[in-house]
Amino acid sequence: MSHDLFENRKQFQLERMILFSDAVFAIAITLLVIEIKVPEGLQDDAGIWHLMHEKILEFFGVALSFAVIGQFWVNHHRIFGYVTDYTPKLLWLNLHLLFWIILMPFSSALNSRYGNFNSVWTIYCFNMLMIGLAMYFIQRYVLNPNKNLAVIAHEPLVRKTALARSFSIAMIFLLGLVLAQFKGLWSLMASRFIFFLIPFAIIFTKRIYQRKKGGI
Repeated sequence: MSHDLFENRKQFQLERMILFSDAVFAIAITLLVIEIKVPEGLQDDAGIWHLMHEKILEFFGVALSFAVIGQFWVNHHRIFGYVTDYTPKLLWLNLHLLFWIILMPFSSALNSRYGNFNSVWTIYCFNMLMIGLAMYFIQRYVLNPNKNLAVIAHEPLVRKTALARSFSIAMIFLLGLVLAQFKGLWSLMASRFIFFLIPFAIIFTKRIYQRKKGGI
């Protein structure tokens, strides 16, 4: 009976961490659009369309940040779906991730308004890079077979694929940050469009996993 009580309490504590994380992700995503201010004094349709034209870059910035945060939430949701236990270190690793998540509304708003400046894009990429690394550290810890924290930790192929996908995404953000340090139109454009490599990185690692799995 006492063993069952301990197991139920452990599951409850694990669910608390996941629910808290979901709430932080949800608030961060919601705050993205709140940063887009609606001006007062609009009097006609022409003024509305002029406003929308002026805000298009801000909306694009929100959409980009929404997509990236959404992808991180999906990864977080996926990995914690396999977690069966937790440790104090896992709690702190998760809090480390959430710290960088809550900074996203600020860096996203800064990028939406001044994204043409490489210094601003550097800040934005750095924020994304730290989220990516934090996610990687969580997965590396959870998928360590010596920790016995996840049901897939003892599946080498699954572990290697998950870590490769997480690390490659973090490196894409790092590449965007590095490219932003160079002057010129080519580096400006390359550093901005580098994020579109993320879906390809996900697809590439997934195909490698399926190919190796089929060869087993």
